[in-house]
Amino acid sequence: MKISFEVSRGKTVMINPRKGFAPEETPFEIRYDPLTGETGRVFDMPFQADKPDLDETIRRSQGIFCPFCPENIDKSTSLFPKELIPEGRVTVGESTLIPNLVPFDKYAGVSILSHRHYIPMEELTPQSMQDAFISSLRFIRSVVAYDEKVRCFTLNWNYLPPAGSSMIHPHLQPNCGEIPTNQLRLQIEGSRRYFGETGRNFWHDYIDAEKKLGIRYVGEIENTCWIMSFVPLGFLPDVCVLFPDHFSLARLDEPAIMPFLKGLAAVLEYFRHQNIFSFNVSIFSVREDDRFRMSGRICPRLFPRAIRNNDMAYPQALHKEPFTVRPPETVCEELKQFF
Repeated sequence: MKISFEVSRGKTVMINPRKGFAPEETPFEIRYDPLTGETGRVFDMPFQADKPDLDETIRRSQGIFCPFCPENIDKSTSLFPKELIPEGRVTVGESTLIPNLVPFDKYAGVSILSHRHYIPMEELTPQSMQDAFISSLRFIRSVVAYDEKVRCFTLNWNYLPPAGSSMIHPHLQPNCGEIPTNQLRLQIEGSRRYFGETGRNFWHDYIDAEKKLGIRYVGEIENTCWIMSFVPLGFLPDVCVLFPDHFSLARLDEPAIMPFLKGLAAVLEYFRHQNIFSFNVSIFSVREDDRFRMSGRICPRLFPRAIRNNDMAYPQALHKEPFTVRPPETVCEELKQFF
């Protein structure tokens, strides 16, 4: 058994009035994820994001009470039980990690990046992001020491409202629980299935296969490998990061997060040059399983256009079928210039 990048190609035909009612073909691909078997659709369309006007969004947010601003944290945010976090909150530099009022899992935190209410994307440097990621790692380690039943860990980020954030003030969301999310479950099951059939680690073979092909392989930064997703999950292709030496956020040394942050900063710089100013990040991890490896995705999100539509519709919401309008192979060549 080897890594397979399976594609079903198709096309639709229409009579185009803008071309004198001549027949016109639109090709597309249905791709199969080599780990999970999940499908997604890939188009190659002329798309360029419009540059959004962020000033009004930020101005409005400054007139709304923000519990994450430093003058409000102590009096307006909750505390963890002392047996879990003795100080009630986790503090690292300018980052404070507090309980999530809308907990996504058994142990759910909110790691505030900075004292600043708004950090423009160009100022999201490895140094400005480091404190929040370290506070999240410390929270996860505290959960591991406290609850032996917890098996699943994710570290997540919605940056600005198009990505689903209800707050402008930037913050991460580490989640720890016993039952994996659907995406993490598929990764766990796929890793175990591949190991059972081959006796090898899927993630190592996957990196080797993408390196050999070269068309989606972006590069390496120390302990991280950066690859464009073969089956993108977003309207625009998402970027994958793999940690070939690590399977758990709970066992990741704090300095080891810096290569990831350097790569993330490079991806965000590319996004800015593409007029993309919002994104989602998720890192997927388990507690103990050497057949598994940590991975992450950075998904670009678009600000609504004048009619207020967004970049998700019925295929993603109801069919769980992602589609992208740009091939990841094309984006790979562009992104490499920023690494």
